Amino acid sequence: MLAQLLAGLLLLQQTSPVSVVDVALDPGHSRADVGAAGNGLREYQLTLDLANRVRARLEAQNLKVRLTREDDQPLTPLLNPGADDDIQAEQEARIAAGGPARIFVSLHFNGGPSALRGTETYYNPERAPDAASTDAALATALQQDVVSALATEMGYQAVDRGVKSDLLAGKPYGHFFSLRGPEPSALVENLFLSNPSDATALHDDATLDALADGCAQGILDYFAAAGS
Repeated sequence: MLAQLLAGLLLLQQTSPVSVVDVALDPGHSRADVGAAGNGLREYQLTLDLANRVRARLEAQNLKVRLTREDDQPLTPLLNPGADDDIQAEQEARIAAGGPARIFVSLHFNGGPSALRGTETYYNPERAPDAASTDAALATALQQDVVSALATEMGYQAVDRGVKSDLLAGKPYGHFFSLRGPEPSALVENLFLSNPSDATALHDDATLDALADGCAQGILDYFAAAGS
């Protein structure tokens, strides 16, 4: 009888509709695909830390938030983390794990030549018929508020690298598979781990608080402008 009861409860959990949240937050990368690394920092660790801080701020404003991952593990096997098929499968799993949601925001940190620094935010103008306006508005709000928070809270003048179409990379799938979901979506590359100045700032815990404030405020500003 107990086994039947447990089986019934499991079936109920599997068939119960998932509640819609206001924000799906995607902490970029995982232990299997660490992302950018440099100056003693690893992207997959920073993104989860930042996502938890953003979630706390949004929940304090009575928004419902769901993270696409709660630990350092990927959602798919990722047997070949650099392969397009594996990247696509992982990002599709992230979109599914975050939804249903009103918006999807992916949090990342950048890497590259050490001279590059600053903040940039991506959106996919071809995600949906109205994506060129909705997704650009979300990306713009995030970009402006992250750069502003770093300046006002930390006195750190991050290079404003602007809002960019994720199709600029010239890849057949665009730059980021994570910007292919059903909700208005944006991806924030907060700072460069490979740049000494950005990395020094990130070694100060207050910088993550400033980034969290900026990301949260950008989301709030987007909802305010959308009238919801």
